[in-house]
Amino acid sequence: MEFWILSICRISLMLTLISSSVQGVAGQTQSAYFLPEFALSPQGSFLEDTTEEQYLTYRYDDQFSRTTRSDEERDTGWDAWGAWSDCSRTCGGGASYSLRRCLNGGNCEGKNIRYRTCSNTDCPPESGDFRAQQCSAHNDIKYQGQTYEWIPVTYDPVSPCALRCQARGRNLVVELAPKVLDGTRCKADSLDICINGVCKEVGCDRQLGSNAKEDNCGVCAGNGSTCRLVRGQALPHLSPEEPVKTVFEVPMGSRGLRITAKGPDVIVIEAHAPNSRREEIVFSSVGSHILGNNTIEYQRGAERQTLRCHGPLSADITIKVKYAGPKDTVLQFMFYQPIRYQWRETDFFPCSVTCGGGYQLNSADCIDIRYNKTVGEQFCHSYPENSKPKPKLKECNMDPCLESDGFKEVMPYDHFQPLPRWEQNPWTSCSGSCGGGTQERSVVCVEEDVNGQIVQVEEWKCTHSPRPISKQDCNLFDCPQWMAMEWSQCTVTCGPGLRYRVVLCVDHRGQHAGGCNPHHKPHIKEDCLVPIACHKPRETQPIEAKLPWLKQAQGLEETKVALEDPTFIPGPWTACSVSCGLGLQRREVKCKVLLSFTQTEVELPDEECDEEKPPIQRACDSGPCFESPDSPWWPLGPQEIPEQHSYVWEYMGFTACSASCAVGKQMAVVRCVSTLKKEIVDDALCSGSRASLSLFRICNTQPCPARWEVSVWNACSVSCGVGLQTRSVSCVRPVAGNRTEPASSKDCVETRPPELQACNQVTCPPAWVTEEWQQCSHTCDRGSQWRKVYCKQRLATGSYRRLRDEECAGNKPVTHRTCINSDCLMPRLEGGEWSKCSVTCGKGVQRREPVCRRQTTSGQLVTLDRSACSNLPLPPLIRSCRMSPCSKNKYSKRRCPQVMGLKRIYIQTRQEKRLTFTIGGRAYLLPKTSITIKCPVRHFPKAQIRWEKNGSDLKSSKRLSITKSGALRIYNLEAGDIGVYHCWANQDSDTFILKLIGHNNRLLEHPQGKEDLDKEKLLHPSLNKESSYAGVKCQEQKGLSTIKKAPKSLPSWMQKNEFYRDDNSQPEELWDTLASSNNPLAPGIRGHTGAFVLEPAQFEELVKNITQLAESGDVTDEMASQLINKIMEDLAITQQGAPTEDLRVTMDNNFEKTPNSSKPSWGKGLKRGSGAVITRQKHHGTTMSFQRDLQIHVGQTAYLTNATHSLTLLCSAQGLPHPTLSWSKDGAPLQKSERISWENSGEVHISGPGTKDVGIYKCTATNHMGSDSESSQVLLAEPPTIAVSQRNASDLNSTSWKVVVGGPVDIRVGANLTLECPVKGVPKPTVSWHRKEGPLSTSATLLPNGSLILRNIAPQDYGIYSCVAANDIGKSVASSLLRVAGGTLGDSEHLKEMNRKRVLMASLIGTNITVKPGDILRIGCPVVPSHRKPITWSYQNQTLKQSPGMRYRTLVGGRVLEINTLGGKFDGSYECQTQSNKKNLTAWVHVLSQEFKWRLGEWSTCSASCGKRGVQMRKVQCRTSEGKETKSSFCHHLPKPISQPRACNLLDCPPSWVSTVWSKCSSACGRGFRERRVSCQQVQASGSVRVLPNSECKETHRPEEKEECRSHACVEWITGLWGKCTGRCLGPAVATQSRTVSCRHFSNSTTKTCNTKQRPASVRNCSSDMCDVHWKVWPWRTCTAACGSGFQSRRVECVHRQKMKTLPDQHCAWRPRPVTWQHCNITSCGSECQDRTHYCPVVKRLKLCLVDLYRQRCCHTCSQDTSAT
Repeated sequence: MEFWILSICRISLMLTLISSSVQGVAGQTQSAYFLPEFALSPQGSFLEDTTEEQYLTYRYDDQFSRTTRSDEERDTGWDAWGAWSDCSRTCGGGASYSLRRCLNGGNCEGKNIRYRTCSNTDCPPESGDFRAQQCSAHNDIKYQGQTYEWIPVTYDPVSPCALRCQARGRNLVVELAPKVLDGTRCKADSLDICINGVCKEVGCDRQLGSNAKEDNCGVCAGNGSTCRLVRGQALPHLSPEEPVKTVFEVPMGSRGLRITAKGPDVIVIEAHAPNSRREEIVFSSVGSHILGNNTIEYQRGAERQTLRCHGPLSADITIKVKYAGPKDTVLQFMFYQPIRYQWRETDFFPCSVTCGGGYQLNSADCIDIRYNKTVGEQFCHSYPENSKPKPKLKECNMDPCLESDGFKEVMPYDHFQPLPRWEQNPWTSCSGSCGGGTQERSVVCVEEDVNGQIVQVEEWKCTHSPRPISKQDCNLFDCPQWMAMEWSQCTVTCGPGLRYRVVLCVDHRGQHAGGCNPHHKPHIKEDCLVPIACHKPRETQPIEAKLPWLKQAQGLEETKVALEDPTFIPGPWTACSVSCGLGLQRREVKCKVLLSFTQTEVELPDEECDEEKPPIQRACDSGPCFESPDSPWWPLGPQEIPEQHSYVWEYMGFTACSASCAVGKQMAVVRCVSTLKKEIVDDALCSGSRASLSLFRICNTQPCPARWEVSVWNACSVSCGVGLQTRSVSCVRPVAGNRTEPASSKDCVETRPPELQACNQVTCPPAWVTEEWQQCSHTCDRGSQWRKVYCKQRLATGSYRRLRDEECAGNKPVTHRTCINSDCLMPRLEGGEWSKCSVTCGKGVQRREPVCRRQTTSGQLVTLDRSACSNLPLPPLIRSCRMSPCSKNKYSKRRCPQVMGLKRIYIQTRQEKRLTFTIGGRAYLLPKTSITIKCPVRHFPKAQIRWEKNGSDLKSSKRLSITKSGALRIYNLEAGDIGVYHCWANQDSDTFILKLIGHNNRLLEHPQGKEDLDKEKLLHPSLNKESSYAGVKCQEQKGLSTIKKAPKSLPSWMQKNEFYRDDNSQPEELWDTLASSNNPLAPGIRGHTGAFVLEPAQFEELVKNITQLAESGDVTDEMASQLINKIMEDLAITQQGAPTEDLRVTMDNNFEKTPNSSKPSWGKGLKRGSGAVITRQKHHGTTMSFQRDLQIHVGQTAYLTNATHSLTLLCSAQGLPHPTLSWSKDGAPLQKSERISWENSGEVHISGPGTKDVGIYKCTATNHMGSDSESSQVLLAEPPTIAVSQRNASDLNSTSWKVVVGGPVDIRVGANLTLECPVKGVPKPTVSWHRKEGPLSTSATLLPNGSLILRNIAPQDYGIYSCVAANDIGKSVASSLLRVAGGTLGDSEHLKEMNRKRVLMASLIGTNITVKPGDILRIGCPVVPSHRKPITWSYQNQTLKQSPGMRYRTLVGGRVLEINTLGGKFDGSYECQTQSNKKNLTAWVHVLSQEFKWRLGEWSTCSASCGKRGVQMRKVQCRTSEGKETKSSFCHHLPKPISQPRACNLLDCPPSWVSTVWSKCSSACGRGFRERRVSCQQVQASGSVRVLPNSECKETHRPEEKEECRSHACVEWITGLWGKCTGRCLGPAVATQSRTVSCRHFSNSTTKTCNTKQRPASVRNCSSDMCDVHWKVWPWRTCTAACGSGFQSRRVECVHRQKMKTLPDQHCAWRPRPVTWQHCNITSCGSECQDRTHYCPVVKRLKLCLVDLYRQRCCHTCSQDTSAT
């Protein structure tokens, strides 16, 4: 128990001890005090009481409980925090505190006390309410001389942590203690607790200050991912024949169920509990209904039914509707459905080591929350909301490991076992050498044990860190391309010759490289002709052999590499055949191809290469010859030379190394050589043994690369089906002596061999397979359960084939058994009702309390003490909730609250029961009236509205309450209710002034006197500028004041009169006399019988009417004067105290209220001083005058014209004392000048006003009682101007178009056109539209901005449309010609011409004619053109003016009548009457209307013959009145109906066989079988498919269910051993090695049918010393030209770094090759212009000076004639 029950004597003794030091409450004989153990007080002695805002002064009894001070505490002067105190409660959520002291004399910043929650388990039910226990402790203490039984009162929002109790059975509420005990709940339905008298927020996680809320799924601090929102609408069509229908189902565990039904039908809910019990409720009465363990709230209105259930549902429920009337019922529903399959974290796995420090990991299982069992992960993956939790990791077994001599020393860095980590192998070579490719690598999870051994483990152990990527893009640069340089000069100076250019293969870096396609290489040589005759014999030496061209061509020759197409690849040139003079060089040229999948070069026969084979020899020049000894041999020493000197043994180098790594040997090669011919001869010619000369040397001492070593495969795991075999794989390094040593996995660059493989892929014999037992049929006590048993056969592919039971040997396992479930009788922890959402908009949380329950044997649920479920896991106690979206502001994310008040004056004229007002006004009411003051707000929750009266917060009482919507209710008004009421929404507020009218029509005074209003002005934050409201400052507050002052339009909900009454009392006394008098104001102010509702501007009229009633004798003078003086005195006081209130009243009939007024006084009616008031003329609107001398009163607008020579502004004011007047212009004081002057009377005179005088002039009247101001605007009058468009506008495609008036407009028939008329002018011009051809059509509409809309344009809309803009200064006109294209009669011009000529003549005997709507109908009267007598037209025996809706006009002096046939009725008889030759002439025409209408045609053929699959449509046709189909264009002006499809052939289809697709072949190789399911089905008329017995389809052929199949995919990829690492170089010391990969049958024959996507890699990277190469660059050679543009080359070779041996260029191809040539000496060959050849006259004569080459050679000759150049 958390509350000790004390005996009466103990309480009396304690009261005796403390009575001397505690003063009782006034008026009470005894007070209640709690003993120290009831309160949460710090350990130690306190010198004073404390709150959170004060520091505690204390001394500690236990200094050893203090924690260590942090560095921050040392800097701030605080001592370390003390130990946590005991919990204030033993259950139900208490509080504990910790203290610290200030060490620098009390000047520390921060608090010296902190709190936390404790004892968060629920109390047992018998313990009772904690607050009730505290109230009951005062039962034996007398209060005002009497004892009571105290019970706690409901939640008090003002002081939730005060102990307010009520005497049982009495209306007595007393605050027995200012603070409840720490840990007491602030209110019953919340987790928030009181600490030290302050309500502290507690989250659903029971943590202090936590904002954790339950989500919609009931999860504390959840994200709503464990459930789904289901919402929808249903319209069940019920009838007496089908009275009940199932609408939808809600699964168990759902929450937030809400159903709304509109209609008469009855809602029925059927529950299916897990224990197979079924319950049903038919909702007929409102209230709460119990269904299972859930409470359903049911409400019913006139036409609406509402059901709510918070959940979670304890059973599956089915929603049905029951027929109750012919009207259909519409159901709308929503609920949160739990996700059935969810991830649940497992327990931690065993520790990785037994000692020395290891780790533990956990995982997550997919759980079926309905049955609480583990299922396959695919069920959880099917929900996108589910995300599998990452494995968690923790340390374990941290104790040192024991050894023989005790504990072994463990170094700090080796104390913990390393975590599993991702290990990645090197990247493979890129799939493309350029232009983008991909490369891959293998990534595995490895673990290092305590012995340092690294082994591969399951990948989930590494999921604590992100998995490295295993595939990436590479070589994204562009491939090399050919680039041709400029052509050289011709090699001859006369006649035919050759010219050359350099063609380079340039890579993406712009450097010279290989790899370009040789077939696309531009030619480097071409013929050239110098048109100059040659006068010397032709040279014999070929041009190619001449220098410097020969050297240039040789030095710039391209290095070629093999491509995917066969290409000739030349080798390096040999040395020159001679050491001096001219010789020959030779080389090998081979046809090669690059195999893309192995990246290796293969030699082919020369016939495979289509291109011309490059030369294999060339001339070479070794320079001049000088005699010098040259011996290429390596002679032996003189001691080794035998006596016979003709043949000797010579060393010719060494053999290849015997090993590629780990120490090899090389033997010297000895040959017999002739000393004369220097040739190798037979060994027999040399004397002596060659063996005596043998020697060797050590080579390749570098260590060998690591490689994978595998063991033999273990035995297969199964004997049939598909099993697994394992083997060990380790990385080793070969060492000398054919031995190996272990190496790190990082050193093995090859792909790791597999450690698993499939085995025993043969079909197993049939066997019985059993599934898991299903859930017991009864959740409580004895029941039965069953399982499925199949006869299956596991195939060689690993899949199962289901067989008939007869094919399995042995007895079939049992499928049913009895079960007993005793867990139902055990207590279980469930969730209670969900709280309201924590927010009013946006996303918040909901909470609930856990409840311990148990089911009895009868199936009833009983609630137990929480302690009975102490060891059970808590259900979800928090979930998210989503309310309507919060309003957004485009200027800030958080919009500021606004109080939307109404400035109204309410005067009650007779007794009413209840009245309703809106904040912002003032009311003069009669006592005993009950009122409601509404406070409409924006961007603020109404539940948080705060009310004040005269500056003090209002609290609820018997006569005063605040509703949930924020309205204030006051019952039976009395004098104490007089005052100023403020409604607060954060920082914004508005006021409502309440006055009472006595029985003699005098205003009552507040019992505390008149000072109440003045006190309110001093106390209220909005009236006292120095005070500030305790709230968050808002960014929009500045804008709010502007919004409130601006007279903008209010929302519709504010336009209505917020004044209501509830009874029909009779009028009485003064106000009824006033309301019933015949004054013009009465209808405007009498909104309701019994009260006046006035605008502030109307109030002055009311005062004047009261005066008139007094003069007429209807009201006594005393009564009228008393009321007027009292109301105006009250208003005057309010005006002085509240300058923001917009109420102005005056007694002068010639004055009016204006928006610019401020603080006016009340003139004649008052004997004391009055404030300054400007006299305002009752002239409304603007005045336009062309007078020479213009005079206006302040408040009006003046327009300056050319006729204005002077302007006078008049301003007069009243007040006592007389006010002084001042003027300002545009906010600055008005300065006097030669043109501007004013007198003391207030008149401002401006002579010669112009543009510089335009502005706002303000007159201000001031005296010591107040001030008033008024403004006038002076504008410069301007005539209207139209911004016309002169361009031709044409659009024959759009259906809607906007055009500015001014130019011609072409538009198609049926389109909508907007003609815009942009106008400027002062005053603002008025805009009108006209049509030259006649009135505007009925489809024309004038918009407020002056634009004209023509809808559904027809050919008859052709014409000229004019926009006329006019004001008092002038008028402006702009026109556009509208031309219509696409009419049925062709072009609009042609139509106009046809209509102009088409006149139907009336006749004396009558004429019948048929006219289509839209045609122009012109009827002519049969008179001669010279007829001048008046002609009268009539329609249906009535004059045209008497015919409503008739649109017409007369033409040609009345002889022709034109009727508009678009819109309205026009068919009938038309007559014309006149006099001809002194005789009456009457002729007539009968017009018939040719009407066209859209009609729906016949139904089309049904798209299906049976089932609910057929659809029929009807074609929409335009038909005449006779029913004939015509063109659709005749009906385009009519709304076209929509053809709705309908279902057809709603018949049951005949039964038929339906088969599924064939399964895969059972054998992957050779003969097998495949299966499919065949069933007899029938498509019913409802569209559903019904499965029938096979006998129903016996008349038709049944498809086969099983057939043989043969698979020819009996192939596999066979790989060979990896070759040597001698492939092409990919990087420093990185080359490639290859192996053979072939596709073979199981019979070992070769084929090409293998899946290429599964082909093993045939090339991989390897480590090679041969690739340790670099490009060696020689110096640049001499430039080919001394001046002008030359080039130079250099030698670039691929050289091994260590051996310094030249290698083929492809070994260095992985690095960019340095450039081998460059331009040089790009300088001029002299500044003087001269000829360099004697052929220049010929060049000039042939006009070749235009060519740069010849112009440079013949500079002097070409410059003599400038015209030639």
